[in-house]
Amino acid sequence: MANLSILGAGAWGSALSIALSDNFDKIYLHTFTAEQAKSLAPKHPALSVNYPDSVELTFDLSLIQKSQSVLIAVPSYGFSTALENIKSYLTPEKSIAWVTKGFDTNKGCFLHESFEAVLKNHFSCAISGPSFAFEVATQKPTALAVASKDKDTRNYWAKALRTNTLRAYTNDDIIGTEVGGSVKNILAIAAGIAAGLGFGANTQAALITRGLAEMTRLGQSLGAQERTFNGLSGVGDLVLTCSDDLSRNRRFGKELSNNQNVEQALKNVGATVEGLNTLELVLSIARKNKVELPICEQVYQVTKGSVSPTQAVNQLMLRGQINE
Repeated sequence: MANLSILGAGAWGSALSIALSDNFDKIYLHTFTAEQAKSLAPKHPALSVNYPDSVELTFDLSLIQKSQSVLIAVPSYGFSTALENIKSYLTPEKSIAWVTKGFDTNKGCFLHESFEAVLKNHFSCAISGPSFAFEVATQKPTALAVASKDKDTRNYWAKALRTNTLRAYTNDDIIGTEVGGSVKNILAIAAGIAAGLGFGANTQAALITRGLAEMTRLGQSLGAQERTFNGLSGVGDLVLTCSDDLSRNRRFGKELSNNQNVEQALKNVGATVEGLNTLELVLSIARKNKVELPICEQVYQVTKGSVSPTQAVNQLMLRGQINE
């Protein structure tokens, strides 16, 4: 076995440190502040499981030098900064991947584009799929997608993620994997708005189905493979995030449905809402590529206060007739 550094001690990074603890001699779980390294033990407040003895909470990035691989689990808005922070501790043989979902909103690009600009000697690798942190930490069976153009890199991470309750599938479509992991968060906000308004399963099924069409259109316009959106990082993650209140994006949408403003809705959720962070950038990319994303557009209008949640749903229903 070997050592692993996980950058980001939020719920997702913490859950993975717990789930993967038997696969590594030591896991260094890197926190955002020195105070956090002291205060998080014995467990992350969003999880019900203590950190194993093999997991060391630390603010010391130099410990990356003792790790054979690095897994980045920071929010998307901190991704490029995290890369710059760890660059000096890396050697070419270290394998690096990320479980961050979204786009790099600071640089206005894909996460893999930021990665390749900063870490030119490493292969990009995005890990995505339907995976609530709480369920991973409590050993509920979970399947993930590992995407990289490099076969050895994706196979390394698929093996590293293999446990009694985790299984990883590989693909070479990093663009499709990233688009799915980002757009599904916006669609989950829409699903939360609909649920908060009291709409039922019919509405949810329609949102998921038409949302998948939006996601696929955008992905293909950017060079992604259609089949990726029929897999774990596409429809799999979309169904999960839209259907359960463990999704912070869905909860955020439900808060908006009560006519809460964005600031109050975020406060009530009490956690990062990736769909909101990447909403403007996703729409900008779509407009540039002349791709219609009507559901995402209505979510944007609601967050800006231009329409009420009820008006947003009505406008979607009143759109012109089209072929499926």
